[in-house]
Amino acid sequence: MPERSRRPRLVLVDGHGLAYRAYHALPPTLATSAGEPTHVVFGFASMLLEVLNDFEPDYVIVCFDTGRSFRQQLYEEYKAHRPETPDDLKHQLERIRQLLDALGIPIVTREGYEADDLIGTLAARATANGLEVLIVTGDTDLLQLVDEDVRVILPGRQRFGDYRVYDRQAVIERYGFPPERLPEYKALVGDPSDNIPGVPGIGEKTATRLIQRFSSLEEMLDRIDEVEPPRLREALRAARDTVLASRRLATIVRDADITLDLEQARFGDFDRERVLQLFRELEFRSLVPRLPQPRQPVRKTAAPASQRRAVLTDADLSDLVRDLETCQAFALDVETTALHPMYADLVGIALATAPDRSYYVPLGHTTGDTQLDIEQVLQRLAPFLRHPEKQRYAHHGKYDALVLERAGFPRPHIDFDTMIAAYLLGENAVGLKELAFTKLGWEMEEITELIGRGKKQLTMDRAEIARVTQYACADVEATYRLVEVLRPQLEAHNQLRLFTEIELPLIDVLIDMEKAGIAIDVPYLEQLSIMLDGQLHALERRIYELAGHPFNINSPQQLSTLLFDELGLPRGKRTKTGYSVSQEVLETLRDTHPIVEAILEYRQLLKLKSTYVDALPRQVHPQTGRVHTIFHQTVAATGRLSSSDPNLQNIPARGELGLAVRRAFIADNRPGYRIADEPILLLSVDYSQIELRLMAHFSQDPALLRAFAEGKDIHAATASEVFGVPLDAVTPEMRRIAKVVNFGIMYGMQAYGLARDTGMSRQDAQRFIEAYFQRFPGVARYLEETRRRAAELGYVETLFGRRRYLPEITSSNPARRQAAERMAVNMPLQGTAADIMKLAMIAVHRALAERGLRSRMLLQVHDELVLEVPESELATTTELVTTRMSRVVELSVPLEVDAKAGPNWADLEPVRVKLSH
Repeated sequence: MPERSRRPRLVLVDGHGLAYRAYHALPPTLATSAGEPTHVVFGFASMLLEVLNDFEPDYVIVCFDTGRSFRQQLYEEYKAHRPETPDDLKHQLERIRQLLDALGIPIVTREGYEADDLIGTLAARATANGLEVLIVTGDTDLLQLVDEDVRVILPGRQRFGDYRVYDRQAVIERYGFPPERLPEYKALVGDPSDNIPGVPGIGEKTATRLIQRFSSLEEMLDRIDEVEPPRLREALRAARDTVLASRRLATIVRDADITLDLEQARFGDFDRERVLQLFRELEFRSLVPRLPQPRQPVRKTAAPASQRRAVLTDADLSDLVRDLETCQAFALDVETTALHPMYADLVGIALATAPDRSYYVPLGHTTGDTQLDIEQVLQRLAPFLRHPEKQRYAHHGKYDALVLERAGFPRPHIDFDTMIAAYLLGENAVGLKELAFTKLGWEMEEITELIGRGKKQLTMDRAEIARVTQYACADVEATYRLVEVLRPQLEAHNQLRLFTEIELPLIDVLIDMEKAGIAIDVPYLEQLSIMLDGQLHALERRIYELAGHPFNINSPQQLSTLLFDELGLPRGKRTKTGYSVSQEVLETLRDTHPIVEAILEYRQLLKLKSTYVDALPRQVHPQTGRVHTIFHQTVAATGRLSSSDPNLQNIPARGELGLAVRRAFIADNRPGYRIADEPILLLSVDYSQIELRLMAHFSQDPALLRAFAEGKDIHAATASEVFGVPLDAVTPEMRRIAKVVNFGIMYGMQAYGLARDTGMSRQDAQRFIEAYFQRFPGVARYLEETRRRAAELGYVETLFGRRRYLPEITSSNPARRQAAERMAVNMPLQGTAADIMKLAMIAVHRALAERGLRSRMLLQVHDELVLEVPESELATTTELVTTRMSRVVELSVPLEVDAKAGPNWADLEPVRVKLSH
């Protein structure tokens, strides 16, 4: 924090300038769970709180524009080309005013003046009264006000909160001249955003040179004969009147008819609860810790008074057991030493038997405090963890259940998971503390307050039992109360069936899969790493040869300089360090120079090597010798599972490199580890073109339905229809184009995307898409109807009622609206495929147990299930899995699956089975 000045400090905020900067700098997807856009309010509030905390001002004032100013009278075209304020910004400006009102910060406006003029005037009056002034803005125009007593704060370009403070020297370093010359600079170069005309032919460098040579604009014009070259001199001479008028337009007024009321502007006398209520409405929990304390200290809005007990004696444990015997439901949570459930040691168990009654049972603290023996606790608590007449609540119960099972407890049956419930309801943040804040109004203690952060962070076992008791009990009490809030919402939004029939039963399935893990061939990966090193060095030499010199291939700045400045390739979008060299940009440049292809290959090799080949051996569990990925139910917006540690979804499914990585995932045949005393195989079963089959089902297009019913190659059938040729006349190239369209249509592909992915011209791509919709009119109707319903309802649904809320579907911004429309088209297909896969996993898991088979599921990636199977069970398990997967739901077209088996995930051979009836 900067050293506090002895002089009083006034912060002046350019309301519109900061709001517009946030509007363009932050992602428009930031919105409340109800769909209210909040990215502008969040950016504004975040920057304001940062300044309030870092500079501790005595006074704060925010100035806003009111409309037309005196500048329009001087020059009618001033700001004439500015577009209307977008609707989503107008609403957020009102929210910003609500925030300022809650913080007790006065707003100053005046007809005929812009906010800049009000800030200039207030700054002049404040410094005349001995105050130090800080101006917060998103607009560089205000830098002209910088002097010995006034500094300007501008948000960072890459990260809004990384602001820069400009004093006089900083302005000189940026522009090459002092702040008071900025209006002259703007008059020379012009300002398109304000529609201020400049001098034709004068750019930034020329204007800077002229300002540095002449002491003022008047001197420049008086000594115009000294201006070189002649072309520039004549341009300046011709624009004499314009440049003087432009300077006046660019000069901020410092004597507007307003009063500086310091008493009203004194900061700190605000109602913290009013601010918190607004933060709850906007779902800004992350800003709560940054809220300054009012001058009159207030208590945090904590959980209501409750009975929280640490269970340290036999008598305490007996009291807990009596409570568990009489209660109908209880919430549970575990405290551990690690985030990964397969590495986490149990430290304690928290249980809430009522919204205001909770217990913490310490079991693994190392602080020397009295604790009960884990075997004694296990014996007393075990009956309740799967008791058929008790309801068990949890937040991220999959983690709690697996940790408890690894510690020797029976795996608890989770009857309500508040994290999953919040996810199904479309909540933006599903963390317990975020939900407690937005749904219950609680400010809960952060875990970092308990165990610290960074290098000084403790593990939970080293924290004091008394403090952990308060922390853990608050968690289970919040969970208990959230059930009471979320259950009715699930019913109201028709999500309860999805919750109870798919998501909750899936918890046990995923626990078994995480616990099982999968074996990795470490020696193979070590050899693969050496081989990839060689390929990377060879590619490096090739890239240097094509570049003509060595450079850092991994430096975006150096790569940008090489590609666009040295080699002259077409430039893409501009970034802070140069032109973008993202994957997307390089893909468009693939055919312009051989170096691009080499760089793309280099990046792919490097990513696979660092992410999988070198990382997987480090992720092998020391006790099991296997890798245990974590499956996530509450991440993907479509309902698909995702995974981490490692992320299996990003391993390429095809291609030489993808197969090389998949070959490392092996059937575990190690003595003492394998699931049966016989050869073990991996069995992979995946849905064949499930999303296309769902398109046929949803659209009821006759041609698509017929193609699937007759078992045709769908891409060849599509090519036959669109190109108007018999099926046996379809060429591989025709089929390739049809395949791109078949999958692209589901993602809202337009002619540009088809042209990019197939190499055809934009016109040919447009004609192909039109021909496609003529041959498949049911698909066209489905897409249009889906977009219409999404706009009407604000969400789309899967076949099983899973929803995705799309607040941007009615946006006035075409790019945002079109992006939402693409999501609207895709989500019912991808989401239904995810629901079907989850139902299949539950059915397979149940059937394997009922049949007493040793085979078990290990992985779920995209539309594929991977199992570990004893060789003697291969036929039985394959028949069981394929039957359950293909018949888990009845559609208008058959659901088909492909089964393959082999020693590893890459070298698989088809397994033929006859499906049972």
